[in-house]
This record gives sequence, C-alpha cells and structure tokens, in this order.
Amino acid sequence: MTTGGNTRKPTGQRIGIRDVARATGLSITTVSHALSGKGKIAAATRSRVLRTAEELGYRPDPVARGLVSGRTGILGLAIGHMRDRPWEGTYRPYYAAFTAGASVTAVERDYALVAIPGDPASGLWARVPMDGLIVVDPVRDDPVLAECARRHLPVVTDGRPLDPDQTHVPTVESDLVNGMTDVLGHLRESGARRVALLSGSQADAYTQDSERLYRDWCDGVGQDPLIEAPTPAEEPVEAALRLLTPPDRPDAVHGINETYGQALVTAARRLGLDIPRDLMISVMREADHSGAPGDWEVPLTTLNLDANRLGVEAVGLLIDLLDGLPAREVTVPCTVIPRASTRRD
Repeated sequence: MTTGGNTRKPTGQRIGIRDVARATGLSITTVSHALSGKGKIAAATRSRVLRTAEELGYRPDPVARGLVSGRTGILGLAIGHMRDRPWEGTYRPYYAAFTAGASVTAVERDYALVAIPGDPASGLWARVPMDGLIVVDPVRDDPVLAECARRHLPVVTDGRPLDPDQTHVPTVESDLVNGMTDVLGHLRESGARRVALLSGSQADAYTQDSERLYRDWCDGVGQDPLIEAPTPAEEPVEAALRLLTPPDRPDAVHGINETYGQALVTAARRLGLDIPRDLMISVMREADHSGAPGDWEVPLTTLNLDANRLGVEAVGLLIDLLDGLPAREVTVPCTVIPRASTRRD
C-alpha cells in the first residue's frame, strides 16, 4: 500500500505516528517499532514505514520521545553576576564567548542550550525541563549547586566549586596555575620591580584562585604581595586610584578582567602616569581585538582564558555524564598576548 493522493495534513498540524499507521495500513505499535529501530520488523516493512513517514513529513514528538527516554534534549546554563553593576563590561564578554562555544557544541550533539537565572527561586527553573546544568563561576554556599543536588540534576561547573560537599562535581577550568605564572612573569621580565593585582569583589573561584596564585608567585620571586579590590559599592577606577596614588605605588598591575584594565588606564591618565614607562598593565580578556581600530586607548597585554573552548568542553563533559561516562576534570590552556602596555622598549 502506498501513501498516494493528498496525505499531508494542513500546514501547522503535526504529523504523528497515528497518521503514518493510517497511511501504511499498519498498527501503531508496528510503526513505532519501525521508526525507533526496536522490535522484530521485516526489512521491507521498516523501509515502507520510513519512506511513508518521510513523504508525510513526520518528525518525532520531542515531548513523547522525552517521556520514553527520560531525556528532554535541553541543557541549562546558569548565568551569574547579572545583577551586579559592572555586568556589561566585566562579565558579559566572558559569558558571551563561553555561551557561543557551548551553544554550537550542544546543537552539534542534538541538544538545545538554555540560559537560566542563577537564582533557583526564579519561576523559570520550574518551567524549563533540563537534563543537566552548567554553572559558571560557582560561589561559596552556591544556591544553584545546592538545588542541583536536591533535584539530583547532573551538573558541571566552569571553575572549581568552593563548598566542601561539592568537590565531587566535574569541572572545566582554565589553567590559571600556568596562566598567572606566565603573565606575572612577563611583567617582571619586561622590567617591573613591583607587580600588583587589581582583584574583584566577587567571592567566586576565579577571583579567589587569581589572588592565591598571585600570592604564590610573590612568594616565589621574593616580593611582598599588593592586592587592591573595589568594594561592591564603588567603581573599579576608585580602587585603581587607591592602588596607584601612594609614593611606593607598583610599576606594573595585572587586572583580573578587562573592566579593571580600563580602570587602570583611566587612573594612570588622571595621575599623569605614562603607560608603559611608569606603569605596565596586563589584563584578563576573552577576545584578541588587537587590530581593531579604536578598540582600546592603549592596547593592553592580555591573559586569554579561551572561554569559547571552555564552553565547548563543558557541554561535552555534561553530555558524557548523561551518557554514563565517568566524571572527569578538564583543563584548558591560557595564552599571554603581549601588547603596547608592557613594551617599554
């Protein structure tokens, strides 16, 4: 029996298994087994069902398929820091690069990626079914990780969890150990006598690790650490001015994100400091825009964490978990890109 004639439903109506069964004259069970590849179905019958389904424009119902498989085909991405004042310049570039890599990888592996608030109390958490979640920059007493544990929801973090009961969570991390060593070493090799760190007010893993690794580096080179950070209520430039105003100010500073790098440039201009002769600056930044006209007043030396690849790895790790593969940790290399802000020659 062939489909023949006008077999398609009007535009906008979904073609279901019942329609394929009616067109082929077979039972719904037989058609279902033929489409899923399950059951003992004759090759000719399976071929006829597949051909008819194609002609009708049949596509599996994702909701029904999810009920059978236990999967929704949706991965969540918890976006933190969005309520913080410096979100636009400080956090968004990193998240944008991370999300771009994660989205492409999810689609390539037949998943959708949905960004959700970093607040489990949000109504969106109840409305979006998820197979698993990616949490970027977990904080201490992280409510998102606690909610995932309560729901038994598979989770992967970008950055190590800070809570002792979450140390088992699979993690994707930047190789900050080597990255911080390389960028601080670059400042020293470029002629800096006293290197400082302009840190952040957030209690996330990246900020804490940056400070810890900076202190370790200072111990190794015999320098007293000098760390400054803005309070939650002040602009980063105020912290930069506080760092650069004393007579014994540093002659090089690494900023943990590009907003703080620009704050250092602004502070140096107000204080009449020449970059790089009086002050060398390096900064964490996601994209290499060194050739873009008007991008920055002073091209800043960059520690690139490769957030795009981190997003790729996070999605791959989460899907592997869903497929029953062992939990693991992934480390992504960092790259130092020297520019005019550290070139005293």
